[in-house]
Amino acid sequence: MTSDAPGPPSRFVPAPVALGAWLAVPLVGAKAVHWGWPGARWGDWLDWFRDVGVSAHADVAFAAVFGLVAFVLLRLASRWPRLQAAVGAVLVASSAFSVFYAVASIQMFAFLRSPLTYPLLYLAGDMKSMRSSIGSFLSPVLVAALVLVPLLHVLAVRLSSRPRQGRPGRVHRAFRVAVLASIPVWIVWGAHMADGRWSDRPDLLIAESPHWEFVSSLVDEARGGAMPILSDSFPREHLSDFNPLAPTAGSLPRTARPRNVLLVVLESTGTRYLSLYGSRYPTTPNLVAESGHALVYDSFYSHVGLTANSLAALGLSVYPYMTWREYTQEYPDFPGSTLADVLRPRGYRTAFLTSSFLDYVGIDRFLQNRGFDEVRDWPSISKKEATSSWGGDEAVLIDQTLEWIDRDRERPFFGLLWTQQSHHPYDPAPGQPLVDFFERGPLPPDDWDLGRHLNTLAEVDRQLGRLFAGLRERGLDKDTLVVVTGDHGECFGSPHRTWGHGFRLYQEGINVPMMLWSPALFEGGGRPGTIGGHVDVNPTILDLLGVPVPASWEGRSLFAPGRPPRAYFYAANDDYLLGIREGPFKYVYNATRGREELYDLVKDPDEQTNIAASQPARCRDLRQRLAAWKHHAAGTLERARKGMSSVAQGRRASR
Repeated sequence: MTSDAPGPPSRFVPAPVALGAWLAVPLVGAKAVHWGWPGARWGDWLDWFRDVGVSAHADVAFAAVFGLVAFVLLRLASRWPRLQAAVGAVLVASSAFSVFYAVASIQMFAFLRSPLTYPLLYLAGDMKSMRSSIGSFLSPVLVAALVLVPLLHVLAVRLSSRPRQGRPGRVHRAFRVAVLASIPVWIVWGAHMADGRWSDRPDLLIAESPHWEFVSSLVDEARGGAMPILSDSFPREHLSDFNPLAPTAGSLPRTARPRNVLLVVLESTGTRYLSLYGSRYPTTPNLVAESGHALVYDSFYSHVGLTANSLAALGLSVYPYMTWREYTQEYPDFPGSTLADVLRPRGYRTAFLTSSFLDYVGIDRFLQNRGFDEVRDWPSISKKEATSSWGGDEAVLIDQTLEWIDRDRERPFFGLLWTQQSHHPYDPAPGQPLVDFFERGPLPPDDWDLGRHLNTLAEVDRQLGRLFAGLRERGLDKDTLVVVTGDHGECFGSPHRTWGHGFRLYQEGINVPMMLWSPALFEGGGRPGTIGGHVDVNPTILDLLGVPVPASWEGRSLFAPGRPPRAYFYAANDDYLLGIREGPFKYVYNATRGREELYDLVKDPDEQTNIAASQPARCRDLRQRLAAWKHHAAGTLERARKGMSSVAQGRRASR
């Protein structure tokens, strides 16, 4: 007697081909979204298909490998139906997450111009500070895509994995064979193009699989981390660029010396969008007016496009090693002397005042015991709500600075002021009047973010105008030196298709303002052609004060005779880029890919024509200087690590 009772329900097992195919479709689709829709001309379509094909070849390889791995795992588990179903569920969940990640990575790439890697995840690790910047990218369309596309992927896998009745026809089998055969052809062609005709593109990294890149960065980190490869030998005299040089009486431009010092660091502010430096946007009328009482340097550089490492270079006058790690977080006790360490024993009042939050990447700990009588960030200078997760507005910072100056007028003062409004997402201050800087056209590639950034620069300039006016009202303009610089620049897709900061070494990202304001010293103003960098700020200030520099400082006064006509800088957020400015030439060596760029900034200020191939001797000499810098910076870091380790061991032994 047979039973009509239903048997146990069959367990769903995805088909490996369905997993691979329906993973490839959204991965390729994400890259197509990056390129947008082609124009009307036939040539535009050909370029579009080529660009999508090259940029997606690694994604197709990833999907193919995923399908092969799924086939092996499901075949191994086929003898145990429950295990096979569990493996299938994990595979479907993994492929759905991969789709989610592919959709998210396109938005990441649009801003970072790089796939997400462990170093970038490390830099974004402080989500408390990053939430305003991340939130600015979460549009309704992106949120919907992040939810719907993975769900559609799962549905497609389930529908495609259903068993079919009968054998597939000849046409169907031929189609499957053709598709499978085209995959290796696509991958090989795309890899060849990426290494060949595509290799000099600024957006080359779009041709990488974001999944492979993230996994490989984790492997590199587990193996000790990738380091820049630069094995060129160099003349020992190249190391003399980094030897400290004490100021001499003859290096001073005037005999008068200022009594007080304010060092103002403008967050995410390069020279490109300042009218002080010739920008067509009238962002800094107050700085332009004050330049008649100042020296303004056109060729001044941030050594790295990371705030924390710029703080280390500015504060300790040392070149940071070529790393994406934050010095303030990794080496909060890095040995060295700050300007406050030097001036406080000489009777100066000292303060570090900022409108930002100092708990970002351990900056608050780094500033401990660095010679500042006061270290105050947004929560301690204002009871108002912050404008973003990065901090508040500059009006409060200037109010608190003037209040701090008035607190004690008997002693000289040194204040380090750090702004924040011009940091992404460029939130305006409450009640700030907004200007349409593009009213007369033309629109830049990123008019939304750039427009907001320009308005924050204008607001910072207004507040600096209040600072200069406040010094004059107090009669302090004749004996106060105000130094204005930026921690790094900011990029908005022009003249190179790069955004944000820290990823490339183009002028818009690392050429920062340097203004020495002192009506007593520099009446009439001037624009020296001296090339310098952040490590030179502190020695320049002490030179003007007539105070000897500490032995640990690696920078040199901008007035020092015989100072080298060079500045050094690097980027390490994806490829390791090492750069140097010497005279009119700027050289960048990609130590990850072994490629080099050389620009004549006098003839080509926007860095559009790479002349490296025509000047091999100059490139070789500049590359040797970069090798000397890397050797020196590595030695400095190693000695500092040993010193910090000895101090830590001594503390443990004394407990």
